[in-house]
Amino acid sequence: MKRKLNPSGYSSAAVWENLDRNRPIYSLSTELIPQYEWVDGKPTKKIDAYKAGFTQEGAEYFQVKFAKKVELPKYMSVVSFDNITAYETRYDVYFKADDVKEVK
Repeated sequence: MKRKLNPSGYSSAAVWENLDRNRPIYSLSTELIPQYEWVDGKPTKKIDAYKAGFTQEGAEYFQVKFAKKVELPKYMSVVSFDNITAYETRYDVYFKADDVKEVK
């Protein structure tokens, strides 16, 4: 996701500067994407984290990183996140959360 610069590290405020808290967020991924640890510029076989894709009306597709394996809701389910934060770089936004849950 591309956005403006706000170099203050991960924060929950950065999430809502880039997403609308009044609109639902939809799960797009059906499987987690493993992120491998890198050592000396090369990937190892050790899984460091997992990512999954989401969207919201009026926002670009974005990925959220999870430190542990989470259970993904069904495709196009409305979701909420536990402890979601975002980090803004010059042109990109990176999201991470502790967990994802389907909103019923």
